[in-house]
Parts: sequence; structure tokens; C-alpha cells
Amino acid sequence: MRASARSILGCALLCATLALPGADRAAAQIPDEFTNLQVLPKDIGKGELIGIMRDFAGALGQRCNFCHVGEDPNSLEGYDFASDDLEHKRVARVMMQMVNEINGTLLPKIGHEPEHKVSCITCHRGIKEPETLQDVLHEAIEEGGVAAAAERYRALREEYYGKGAYDFSGRSLTPIAEDFARKGDLDGAVAVLKITTEANPDEAFGHLMLGQVYAQKGDTEAAIASVQRALQAEPDNNWAKQMLERLKSN
Repeated sequence: MRASARSILGCALLCATLALPGADRAAAQIPDEFTNLQVLPKDIGKGELIGIMRDFAGALGQRCNFCHVGEDPNSLEGYDFASDDLEHKRVARVMMQMVNEINGTLLPKIGHEPEHKVSCITCHRGIKEPETLQDVLHEAIEEGGVAAAAERYRALREEYYGKGAYDFSGRSLTPIAEDFARKGDLDGAVAVLKITTEANPDEAFGHLMLGQVYAQKGDTEAAIASVQRALQAEPDNNWAKQMLERLKSN
């Protein structure tokens, strides 16, 4: 159980402060013995527990007060670590049990030792809610349309690009565009694809998808321009070459 403890996908945060100013005072607030441990070993050492909680904190980009009753995550003064009052802590136990089940029971059934086990970072990727970019933008579209999604995309990209929290590649918004196209809203599909082609101008895939949608709309000129832009990004793309030939022959 101890060997798998660091692989727990949870959000019960205790201490990410030991390398920060005031760390000695914060460490003094952490008890040497722990009560109300329901998933972690009841005899776990203080150092090991702090290490696990620091892993949780980093994986979720949060601090101790996300799951533990207390106000100042720097000093930890007055924290009630045993309290289950916060929902995040109660949910964390379920997540810990889920990951223990995945790593301890389900992964062994694949028939060989997996190279990697599930951990907090697997789903959370430095954010407290394990949402994909598609999840976030679907919600933005429901609330305020494609314009709201574009604004949200740019804000997320500004904050998280390069951190691995969200997939900002040229393919990431394709499923959303396809949803619009299936519903017959080709203008919506175009608007979504423009978000990603503007952000990823040198990735051919987004331009090709945009060309396909323009072709569906009957706008051959715009479709050709999009496919040509894809070929500028990837001159040897056979799909783009074939598409361009078909468009020009119509």
C-alpha cells in the first residue's frame, strides 16, 4: 500500500510550503501522529505523508486549504487536518481508492507490467478540475456561443500554454467543429476551426478541416485557400494535394 501511495489520484492537500518562507513554522503545525486516516496507512511517517500531499498539491496546482480546514496555507496555524468538513477531502478519498484499484487490481490484468501507473497528474495536469479543453469550450459555447469559446480559448492559452494542462494543438478543437457540422451549423464549424488555425497557423490539419467545411458550404474559393495554406505548412501532405486537385477540378 505504501508503495502505491504516491500514485494516488486525489486532492487531499496538506503541505506544499516546506520550500517556502516560513516553512519551519508551517512544519511545526503538522502533527507527528495522524488521526482519521482511512485510505493511507495509519502508521505512515510524517515525512512520507508530507511528500504525498506535496505531490497532490503540485498535480492540482492547489494549496492545503483546498481540502483541509484552515485559512493560511503558508503558516498552517490552526489547521484541523482530521476534519472531513470540506467536500474536496471527502472526494479525495474516493479518488485515492479509485487509483489504488486501477494500479493494484486493473492494470495487472493487462498481462504485463505497465510502464507507468496512474497518478494525480495523469488527469489533473496541474489544474484542480480534470477537464479537457473540449469540456471547457463546450461549456463556454453553451453559455455564450462561439465568441465566448474563442475568448476562453485565448485566455487559457495565455495562462497554460506549454504547461501541459490543456491540448492546444491544431487537432484539439476538431471534435467540437464536427459536432457543429453534424448539426448542420457549418458557420459554427468554421468559426471553431478558425480559433485553432489562428492559434496554430503552421499545423496543416486545422487548415485541411477548415477546407473541408468550406467545401461543404459550397465556398470553393475559401476551401482552396485553406488547403493551399495547409500545403504551405506541410508541402508533402498527400491528403491536401488530393483535396486541392478535386476542388480545382469542380
